[in-house]
Amino acid sequence: MKSTDRSQPMGWSNVSTAFVRGIARSIAVDRTLLDSNQSVGSTSPLRSLEMKTKHLLWFILLGTASILTTLAQSPKTSGGPLASGSSGGPSHQIYDAHCAACHGGNGDGNGPASVWLFPKPRNFNSGMFKIQSTPAGSLPTDEDLFETITRGMPGSSMPSFTYLSEAQRRESVQYVKWLAAVVDASGKRVNKFDEAKAKGEVMRSVVVPPEPGETVEALTKGRELFTKLACNTCHGENGTGDGPSAPTLKDSWGLPLPPRDFTIGSFRGGSTGRDLYLRIQNGMAGTPMLGFGPELVKPEERWALVLYIQSLRRKDAEVNDILKPEDANIHAKRVAALPTTPVDAEWEKLDNVRVPLNPLWPEPYPVPAVAVTALHDGKRIAILLQWRDDIANGAPVRVEDFQDSVALQFSMNGTTPFLGMGDANNPVNIWMWKAGWQQSADGDRQDVNTAHPSMHVDMYFETRVLYRTAEAAGNLQSRSEITSPVEDANARGFGSFKSQPASSQNVGGKGLWRDGHWSVLVTRELKSKDADDVKFVVAKSVPIAFAVWNGQQRDRNGRKVISNWYQLVVDP
Repeated sequence: MKSTDRSQPMGWSNVSTAFVRGIARSIAVDRTLLDSNQSVGSTSPLRSLEMKTKHLLWFILLGTASILTTLAQSPKTSGGPLASGSSGGPSHQIYDAHCAACHGGNGDGNGPASVWLFPKPRNFNSGMFKIQSTPAGSLPTDEDLFETITRGMPGSSMPSFTYLSEAQRRESVQYVKWLAAVVDASGKRVNKFDEAKAKGEVMRSVVVPPEPGETVEALTKGRELFTKLACNTCHGENGTGDGPSAPTLKDSWGLPLPPRDFTIGSFRGGSTGRDLYLRIQNGMAGTPMLGFGPELVKPEERWALVLYIQSLRRKDAEVNDILKPEDANIHAKRVAALPTTPVDAEWEKLDNVRVPLNPLWPEPYPVPAVAVTALHDGKRIAILLQWRDDIANGAPVRVEDFQDSVALQFSMNGTTPFLGMGDANNPVNIWMWKAGWQQSADGDRQDVNTAHPSMHVDMYFETRVLYRTAEAAGNLQSRSEITSPVEDANARGFGSFKSQPASSQNVGGKGLWRDGHWSVLVTRELKSKDADDVKFVVAKSVPIAFAVWNGQQRDRNGRKVISNWYQLVVDP
């Protein structure tokens, strides 16, 4: 990209260069002042302090003057090969709204959400992209980037962005490409995609031969190659990601990067045969996963390895693929009377929508999906949430305990903002059911005296609420009596989660754990009078997303599994 293209990083690198030059000139002035006004041992301490202050002012004034001169002389912005993706365009706005929180405003992977994510978001400035159909060491195609944005990266915090239009996703591709740039020694911003095009280094996608059928011979050959190519060193003998090298693996930025567990079936770049074939041949840039190109592995051998890796997937992972939802709509059908419990027989007569979930933190057994069923009777809405959880975790009495929870997030203005609790201009309404609150509402909550039956406990003689300061201040977490296990809250981005006052807590709920599954029912009036509540209108839709916390795996706060945005449609 030419130095005259519009680019804040490029402009400010010129400014910083000008500042350094201004400082250099001020140093020259300072030396002149020193030579003409000061002789060693002849200046008083007060006079010396006065001169040092003047010299510092020279540093600041001349450096600032150089900055202003550079800004005044900076060329006006002009279009370039990636002009549609440059700063200030429509793609920039899409990126800021949906991507910058993780990948950072300048694409360096250090967005405000990155501290809660593992592995860390990709640094786009590096020009290294994990998923590509092009040979190792080259840049991905536009279609590669588009597919990654569309599909997401299963098993990671990178969700699918199918809720954006195709045009918006393609605009995002251009901005991601624009971010793949560095500033060279001369202060010029060099875009890696433009540079590759200028040098004739733009590569085409690798041609993938037809996929053969699965045979015993192919699987046997794949098993042999798995050991011969040392795949087991990282991924383990059984593909569970526990090989001897696993604890030592790091990415190109020095951050720990555990190898993939093939058995859970979550592959960052997709799980089809073609997807895995390309990962094996091209590798994954920025990771320890190197490519096994044509000079190392023949096509038929690569296919044998693909078939063997696919055979390691657990059957429930294969079922997850089969049960993916057809679209992003969840219909709340109208009925004469709503079921009153989460195990009412009426629920069994309805089809649910299986919503896939992605972990924000690696877990050995992440909750893969939540089944959602919705109904309304014209006055109230009822939403049933069901997911697999082998062990029920209630109130976190001990410091090492964490509770099971599920949350529904609704967009307040009909938009689909950033999944991480919206933003300042796009607030969200959150309903959060907690297993510990359910125990309190049912009257069977565990406490210190039940968790430690042999422990001596003193009872405080004062019971008036004035002496329970948190409860007196309206903190819902400290209520002595809980009538509903669902917390009604709002947020406008990270760190802004705020419970509604007790008088506005109007979401009811009931959760039951049975046979390794949670069934949680949440209910509320369609037309709430509270200004901070989401409004449901018949024949219209509301954007909705989900999150699940597994207490057994120590989930809490940002450590959870989340869904994409869906549309809750209130049927007539």
